[in-house]
Amino acid sequence: MHSLYTFRKSVLEKPQSWELSEQDILCSQEAGINVKIPYTELEKIRLFYHPNNRFRLNNYCCKITLKNQAVYDIYSCTYDGFATFGNQAENYVPFVKELTQKVKAVNPDCKMLTGHTPFTYYGNILFVIVAVAFLFLLFYWLPVDYRNFFIVVKLIVIVYMGAYLAKSIKVNKPRQLYGNEIPDYVLPKTDNKNEQSLS
Repeated sequence: MHSLYTFRKSVLEKPQSWELSEQDILCSQEAGINVKIPYTELEKIRLFYHPNNRFRLNNYCCKITLKNQAVYDIYSCTYDGFATFGNQAENYVPFVKELTQKVKAVNPDCKMLTGHTPFTYYGNILFVIVAVAFLFLLFYWLPVDYRNFFIVVKLIVIVYMGAYLAKSIKVNKPRQLYGNEIPDYVLPKTDNKNEQSLS
């Protein structure tokens, strides 16, 4: 079984190792957190697409919230070096599937959620609308001589980010899971077809 997963959030943090047992999950980090969490203490697990910077556009997150409201984030991408994040989908996907199965077996009251919270989800949509409107207003106010240049810049930005924004809006719609199956859209793609077919 895929019971161990290690990743590094950023240059400022040491790698985190998450290890599963039948009753709890152990998180260890050099000179950092070192905690054993019983599955019975989990209140919810939230899975979502999390492209939190332009170098980590294929990042997914498993957010664990405890009954005492402590929160832990497990990322599918890991920091490898300056502006470089490795895709660990091959290890992340089976780890998350095993985690959810073990938690539901011990703690059936733990909520399994996908996407952002409603506040975050609709807030992001509003932010995108405001940002696009601002770009068009900026273009309207520019002197005619500069408009052609800014049209090109604006189109590049819209095309580059548009696909990721559309994916985020589609994938991160708030939902609750009632079974043990995890939909593919909240997991990164892997080359292992057997793992994907289990979703």
